[in-house]
Amino acid sequence: MTLIVLALAWMVGIFLADALRLPLWHLVAGSVGGGIAAIVLRHHPRLRLFFLAICVAAAGGARLAAAEIPVLPHSIRLLNESGEVQIRGIVVEDPRRLADGQRVVMVADSVRVGNAWKPAEGLALVTLPRYPERFYGDRLELTGALTTPRAAARPGEFDYRVYLARRGIFSLMKPEQSRLIASNQGHPLMTALLWFRDQARRTLLRELPEPQAALAVGILLGLQSSIPDDVLEHFSAAGASHILVISGWNITIISTALYSLADGLKLERRKAFWSILITIWVYTLFVGATPTVIRAAVMGSIVVIGQRLDRPAHAWTTLFAACWAMTLWNPQTLWDMGFQLSALATASLFAYGKGTEALLMRTPLRVGWLDWAREALTATLAAQILALPLILYAFGNLSLIAPLANVAMLPMVPSAMLFGAIALVGGMIWLPLGQWLALPAYLFLAGLTEGARLFGQLPWAAVQLPPFPLWLLLAYYAIVVGAWLWNASVTVET
Repeated sequence: MTLIVLALAWMVGIFLADALRLPLWHLVAGSVGGGIAAIVLRHHPRLRLFFLAICVAAAGGARLAAAEIPVLPHSIRLLNESGEVQIRGIVVEDPRRLADGQRVVMVADSVRVGNAWKPAEGLALVTLPRYPERFYGDRLELTGALTTPRAAARPGEFDYRVYLARRGIFSLMKPEQSRLIASNQGHPLMTALLWFRDQARRTLLRELPEPQAALAVGILLGLQSSIPDDVLEHFSAAGASHILVISGWNITIISTALYSLADGLKLERRKAFWSILITIWVYTLFVGATPTVIRAAVMGSIVVIGQRLDRPAHAWTTLFAACWAMTLWNPQTLWDMGFQLSALATASLFAYGKGTEALLMRTPLRVGWLDWAREALTATLAAQILALPLILYAFGNLSLIAPLANVAMLPMVPSAMLFGAIALVGGMIWLPLGQWLALPAYLFLAGLTEGARLFGQLPWAAVQLPPFPLWLLLAYYAIVVGAWLWNASVTVET
C-alpha cells in the first residue's frame, strides 16, 4: 500500500508542477525537506508516510521541471515565422506514412545563416511528399519556412501546440525542397529493428489482398496509416478500434484471453505465465520496440503478472510501479492519451474483472460452450468501466454496439495474429510459401473486416455525445472509484 501511495504522490507532483509552473529549486528544496521530516518522524507511521508523500511528490515535480527544454540562442524555434531557412538534421522517429505524404520528426543540428552553416538544436515536425520515402536515421537538408503549431482557439478545444510541446516539438515545416545527405545515421539497433519491421510490412502487403493486408499490418506491426478510411470508420462505430493497433488495451485483452485459453487447455499456470510474458516481449522487439509498443508491452505484462500472482495487492503494486517507472523515464508520458487509456483499462480489469464475470455468470453465457464469449465480454466490459468515460470526454463517440461487436470479433483476434505471424515468417523466408500460409489468416482478417462493416453500418451503432465539462468526468471517477474502495474495505472487514 505504501508503494501505491508514493507512486500516486509522484504523479500528482508532476501534474501540480505543470499546472502551477513551480521552479525546479523550490521543488528540490521541498523534496529534501519532506525527506528530512520523514526521517525525523520515522517512529510515527502516518506522519512519516505523509512527509514521504510530500518528498516524492516534490521529486516528481522536480523531474518534470528538469526535463523542460530550454530556449537556447541556437534553438530553431527562434526561427519560426522568419521566412525561408535551410536546416540540416536527422530523422529520429519512424516516419508516419499518410495517403498524401509522410510526416517525420527531425532533430536539427545546423542551420544556414548567410553563406555559412551554424550549429542548431531542436525538433521539427516535417511534412514531406509521399515519395521518395524517408526512414529513421536519414540525414536531410530542408529548405522552407518554420512555423509555430496552432494553439486552441478557445478553452476546452484540442491544443495542438501543447500536444507537440509535450513531445518536445515547437516547430513545423513543409519544405519546398528536401535532399538526402546520408542514411543510417541513427542508433544501429533501432535502425535494424525498424528496417526489419518495414520489410515485414512489405511482405504482408504482398501476401494478402486489401483491406485485409492493411489490417494485418495494423494488428501485427502497429502501423495504422495504410488502413482505408472506411474500414477505420467501421471499426470506430463498432467500438473495436483497439483491435487495429498495438496498444495497452489491445495487449491487455489478448493477454487475458490467452490466459483463459491456457486454463481451458489445462496448462500449468507457471508455464503459461512465462510463455505469454516471453511472447509479449519477443513480439515487442519484432515490431520495432517503439515507445508506443513498449508502453503497450509494459501494460500487457502487468496483466499477465497480476494474473500469475493471483493476489490483488501485488497486482496493483505492479501497475503503479510501472506507471512510476514510465513517468520517471519521461514525465510528459502522464499526458499521453495512450498511456492514460492503457493504465485505466488495466486498472479497470483488476478492479472490476471478477465482478463483471460474476454478473455474466448469472446470464445464459454461463454455459460451458460459451466460455469464449463470456471471456471476451468480461474483458471488454471491465476495461471500459474506467477507460470509456475518458474516451467520451476526449472524442465524444459512444458505440452502442461495442459489447456485442467485441463478443463476436475479439475471439478472432488471437487467431488472426497467430496465422498472420506464421504467414509473415513464411513469407520472409520465401514469398510463395507465405502466400499459401496466409489463407487461414485471410479468413480471420476477412471476418474482422466484415464484422466491423456489418456492426458499424447499423444505424444505431454509434452516437456522438455533446461535449461535457471536466468536473463531470472527475465526479464520475470519484463515485466509481469511491464505491469500489468502500466495497473492498467492507469485503476485507467481513
